[in-house]
Amino acid sequence: MDLLHTRKHFGFIGLGLIGGSVARCIRNEIPDAQISAYNYYETKKHPRLEKALADGVLTDITTDISDVSNWDVIFLCTPVRTNTAYLAKLKPWLRPGCILTDVGSVKGEIYQAVCKEGLDHCFVGGHPMAGTEHIGYEYSFAGLLKDCYYILTPTTSVPDESVRWMQDFVTNVTKSRCVTIDVAEHDEATAGISHAPHIISATLVNAVRARDQKGMYKLLAAGGFRDITRISSSSPEMWKSICLANKEAILDFLKEYTDLLSSMENAIRDGNEKEIEDFFASAKEYRDQLFPAQRDNAK
Repeated sequence: MDLLHTRKHFGFIGLGLIGGSVARCIRNEIPDAQISAYNYYETKKHPRLEKALADGVLTDITTDISDVSNWDVIFLCTPVRTNTAYLAKLKPWLRPGCILTDVGSVKGEIYQAVCKEGLDHCFVGGHPMAGTEHIGYEYSFAGLLKDCYYILTPTTSVPDESVRWMQDFVTNVTKSRCVTIDVAEHDEATAGISHAPHIISATLVNAVRARDQKGMYKLLAAGGFRDITRISSSSPEMWKSICLANKEAILDFLKEYTDLLSSMENAIRDGNEKEIEDFFASAKEYRDQLFPAQRDNAK
């Protein structure tokens, strides 16, 4: 039996856009897998989990946290700080050899909590760098993860076999591009390319909203504004959690960003044509290197 098929029971704590998409990938690529989800409501049905069950994505739903003792791989798919809070609840019930992973975009805080709880022997942090402006299981689809970067941040104590299994899973089940990096490097990079952009987008939307007394901004908002602010439709709860969990890296990046913005403000005020043009030219050069295919398709 190949490494991937040594684990057949997968469990989910949280099943939103990303968790739902991961679960769909499992159902597509490992059809006989048992896929369970924990319903934290306890006394009532969870509509999204019930839909996943009706879709055939889930095998079963449990309200008993002790049932995780049957799971070979556990995916934490709630907001990042809620993922961290679940560690103590899960600890008494984890089976030997279980892999505990998450899909959060902040790794430092949960990494520290994993070590504090003595779970560093089983934790392989995960971050599929995919998403849309929509939230919830109902918007999930397996193709969401195809060809995206799926970052792994294993602890130094987790067995090599567990890391290899996760790498195999990412490549062959989610069809993502697997990258394994250090926790600090991950959080610093995501602060710049993911977290700060959401803050900047939301700031722009709120600035326009404050000025839009007559509704003219809303009437005229078109392609450019729509594209740069699309991510502002994401979950406020999730982004609150991310900002607090990756606070230092975000603040460090925002300081550099505001310094650059102030420099541009001064250049415009002074009418410094060269500095203004150089500002846009350097941005264009770097972005064209980041997304050459998009540039070629636009020709």
